[in-house]
Amino acid sequence: MAIKAEVRTATGTGASKKARNEGKIPVTLYGQSVEVTSLLVDRREFEGLLKKEGSNAVFDVEYDGESQKVILKDFEKAAIKDLFYSIDLEAISADQKLTVEVPLSLVNEETVKIGIVELVLNTVQVETKPDSIPNSFEIDVTGMEIGDTKSIADLEVPEGVEILVEAEETIVSVSAPTEEPEETDEEEVAEPEVIGEEATEEEE
Repeated sequence: MAIKAEVRTATGTGASKKARNEGKIPVTLYGQSVEVTSLLVDRREFEGLLKKEGSNAVFDVEYDGESQKVILKDFEKAAIKDLFYSIDLEAISADQKLTVEVPLSLVNEETVKIGIVELVLNTVQVETKPDSIPNSFEIDVTGMEIGDTKSIADLEVPEGVEILVEAEETIVSVSAPTEEPEETDEEEVAEPEVIGEEATEEEE
């Protein structure tokens, strides 16, 4: 997958704001094989790519008559408007091995009727080539009961992908629901002693 970019000639806060108002995102491209380059990409085009490829998106950036394979390394977003402020892309080669974090997700969680399913790890670190990076690892929890666990060894790992976490590391568990404390009957609550009440009764 490829995305078109243009070389960014104007820099600074004002120039970045102007670019964002025009529907573009400032990009910093860097890597061992390229000079640090400032670019601009179309916001909608990038958002569509990210939605399809995920947080470990690997794609080609076409700019200035050239094409460079990159991986999304970082980005900054505005919290309120949920808009991209800037993007960092790292130039890579097709046969280069990368270390990335791959998300873990639960499947068929609704089939566990008794117990609480807990995802112990949200991501797992792997090493692989750019074209082999999984979008995520799915963990099927069908049939799990209280006390059951699944570990790294239970993941279905594609060929060419090496997980950099110990095989016995727990990734999901099912635990018993936490018992809520019983509500105390209001009638059983002792009434507070009124100061002076005892003395009044003795006087009578």
